[in-house]
Amino acid sequence: MKGREKKEILIQKKIKEDEFDEMMQLKGVKKIVLEKLLSEKFYEPEEIDMDPNFQLKLAEREATVSIDFVINLSVINFAVIKCANSGLESWERYITAFARAVKDYQIPYAMITDGNEARIIDIIAGSFTGETFQDFFDRQKALEMIKNFQKIPCPDYRLEKEKRIIYAFESIKCPSS
Repeated sequence: MKGREKKEILIQKKIKEDEFDEMMQLKGVKKIVLEKLLSEKFYEPEEIDMDPNFQLKLAEREATVSIDFVINLSVINFAVIKCANSGLESWERYITAFARAVKDYQIPYAMITDGNEARIIDIIAGSFTGETFQDFFDRQKALEMIKNFQKIPCPDYRLEKEKRIIYAFESIKCPSS
């Protein structure tokens, strides 16, 4: 085996090790987030869907997309949550598009978090509502918030663009995330 081939094998091995480490860290973040949703925010286990899949239909293709958590209250998807090890800001556009386009109505809230820091987004208003996990709504507050909730679809002129954003992010996701 030539020196160049050995070097390529070592690089591939290092990449696989790094991907494994990242996957394990992400699993740890997901575990922390789930524990906090249950013990600090008082959501019921049956109200939290882990790794749910959604069918995304674009004009020329169909794709299955997923998110780390969906909180369901009173038959409404209340919030979507994306866990990340770092770079929360880099996932803001993805989670916003996801909340706008995966259902026939806009899921009202979205959060990207590492278990401590967070970006909580009011999808309908298009604004940030918090920057830490502690700022996320507990179950009682969420139930109050959805009492008068009306399902608002994503405007047609925006829907296809949002779906394309989701599709683009999904295609670059690491298989472990």
